[in-house]
Amino acid sequence: MAVLTFLSVALLTYGAMHFYALRKIWVSFPQTWALALALTIAGIVLAFSPLLVWYLERQSWHRATVAAAWISYTWMGYLFLFICIALLFDLGRLLATMFNFEWPITAALAFRMVSLIALAALGYGFIEARQIQVREVNISTPKLASGRLTIAQISDLHLGIMMGGAFVDRVISRVRELKPDILVATGDIVDGQGDNLAELARHFQSYTPPLGSYAVTGNHEVYAGLESSLLFLRNAGFKVLRGESAKAGGIVLIGVDDPTVAAAAWRTRQDGGKVPAPVITDDFTVLLKHQPVVDESLPFDLQISGHIHGGQIFPFGFLTWLNYRVGAGLTELTDGRRLYVSRGAGTWGPPIRLFAPPEITLFTITSH
Repeated sequence: MAVLTFLSVALLTYGAMHFYALRKIWVSFPQTWALALALTIAGIVLAFSPLLVWYLERQSWHRATVAAAWISYTWMGYLFLFICIALLFDLGRLLATMFNFEWPITAALAFRMVSLIALAALGYGFIEARQIQVREVNISTPKLASGRLTIAQISDLHLGIMMGGAFVDRVISRVRELKPDILVATGDIVDGQGDNLAELARHFQSYTPPLGSYAVTGNHEVYAGLESSLLFLRNAGFKVLRGESAKAGGIVLIGVDDPTVAAAAWRTRQDGGKVPAPVITDDFTVLLKHQPVVDESLPFDLQISGHIHGGQIFPFGFLTWLNYRVGAGLTELTDGRRLYVSRGAGTWGPPIRLFAPPEITLFTITSH
């Protein structure tokens, strides 16, 4: 019932977005029966296209799935940008009316301007999504006995239909350049539309950090199928921490499952449950947790999370902040602990990023 409710709300929302955008076309051109029929058919096909992608993927029709996914999700990104920009024009016209100014832009001209601006933003978003940045975070602590330790974080790759081997190779190449002591993956490494995971796992095997690779689950590991996702992560060389801890390089790593795992009833441990030894109070403790929600019952000095993509497409960042009350980057908590939220390296849905560039994070922890 919950899935049906979510699907209904999602389709209604996406349908309403299409109605708003296609109505802009209707009022900008001569209104004929042919145009009405064309807009109706286009609206239905485009609104239901994500379901078509889902169906094709379940049928294992790889080429058709890839083509449908790129068309459907590129359009989704363009539609979102078009609506955001069009709403600004609508607001301008409304303010002009309220203050008795003559709005100089006709509906047809506004449609053309909005379309071109959205297209330009889409093009820029394609470029930005492929410019992986390295963000460096330096942390000093008296709890580290080894003197210096580096940790590279990757998150939210969303590997599957649209993000494949070439993308993984770019990510691993950047990680290799950083030469971290430890590599951590903080969830959503695979997508809900998993595809050829065994082959993708082999790309990770080309690089092994000296002190190991560790991962936790995200919500998309559940959507892709928890067991196949765990097998992928392990085949890729990660030790998956599920309510467990590991000691490496003089620090303690703790990893917990995403709450989606418990909600799907596919596990027995609870998120934030008991953490087994070797957790030592005096050790610097790094918590790997997909969603940037602080659990006061969990011991940590630094929590590393992802999930929110930095909003991925402006202005979604405002919505993620309202939901989690935290943005991308490093946050100093009131008790002296730290929370770092990565923008992630991949994309979900539309294959674009706008003012939220992808990242790999390098933490340098030093003793003092």
